Amino acid sequence: MAQMTSKQRIMATTSGKEPDRVPVGGMVNDFLYLHLYGPDAMLTFARDEKKYADMMVFACKELGLDSCGNVPDTNWLWEAVAEASGLNYPASYWKGFGAQGPDRLYSGDPLKDIVHGDPLIKTAKDALKLKPADPYQHGRLPVMVKAIELAKKELKDDWGVGGTAGHPSWDMAILTGWPQMFMAMKKDPPFWNAIMEVGIETCTRFVLAQAKAGAGSFSSVSLLPMWVGSDELLQNPVWLHAEHPPEFYNRMFNEFKIKIGVHPCTVGPFLPGIKVWKTWLEHCPSFAMPECGGADALAIAKKELAPATMIGNFHPLDVLCHGTPQDVENACKELIQKCAPGGRFILSPGCGVPVATPYENLKAWVNSAEKFGHYPIEADKL
Repeated sequence: MAQMTSKQRIMATTSGKEPDRVPVGGMVNDFLYLHLYGPDAMLTFARDEKKYADMMVFACKELGLDSCGNVPDTNWLWEAVAEASGLNYPASYWKGFGAQGPDRLYSGDPLKDIVHGDPLIKTAKDALKLKPADPYQHGRLPVMVKAIELAKKELKDDWGVGGTAGHPSWDMAILTGWPQMFMAMKKDPPFWNAIMEVGIETCTRFVLAQAKAGAGSFSSVSLLPMWVGSDELLQNPVWLHAEHPPEFYNRMFNEFKIKIGVHPCTVGPFLPGIKVWKTWLEHCPSFAMPECGGADALAIAKKELAPATMIGNFHPLDVLCHGTPQDVENACKELIQKCAPGGRFILSPGCGVPVATPYENLKAWVNSAEKFGHYPIEADKL
């Protein structure tokens, strides 16, 4: 088979065709930013458009990924809405940020933390004062949009450039506090609906701005299906709506022809969520599965969630961070054997890359696709 560009490889994979070889992708932004610019530079994470774009380009041209994404952390949405609404909020500057455990410079009494005991938005009256953010004006959104534009210009059409859709409910819930969020879902629908409306409108504006800048794919997250199980979630319409608000995803698909992939974000088994995710397949092209379950579970998910593409899912800590290059290669080889035949598979860690990961382990991951992942896959000969 003729060699494809990285973008062609990704597009073939996500359209259900076998590419020339298994594509490689993953959430590496925080790892690369820290290692390119040093720990102190994390204070400017997603606040310097040139550095952020250069990091995305490095992921493709130097590390060897087939695509780069725009996933800084989980706070960009509520921060932008807070600024648009004139709220006094503690911005999330990070020190030594890592996907496994950020150390926020904002600290104090946990009972007064906005996530838990002292939220910025306490009542429906407060919520009705919120305003959707402008992606060209508020928070870090302008930096992220411009970074996509700069990265796309440098990468041309040879690599895929992805954006983030955020999560209109879970990310916005930082403004209300998570305990208050779940209480509002049940007892105060006007409060919760006001929060959701602003989150949905902000996410819509941001996705469209990223698409205009050159992003060709988008991702969001899923939480509750693994925590409570599909049956419990499907019986709770408020939870189900918060997990995947149809007025956002359906509009993106029906009006703008934009499909949004999902990252089930959890440290537990992901198979309990499959029944829920099956209901999203019309506008969900891919699932970036978490680490627990490995190749066997991912193979089951690939079969059950066809025609979606599976992205995953060797362990970022046990294998990528604490293992040897040989351990990484072995895990990648098993995933390719069990999940790559027939396409619809992208080789990736189960979540973000820990900051202590040896760089040679990252190269072992990328090199494994070249070593074992050429199509047609002959699993019994690997």
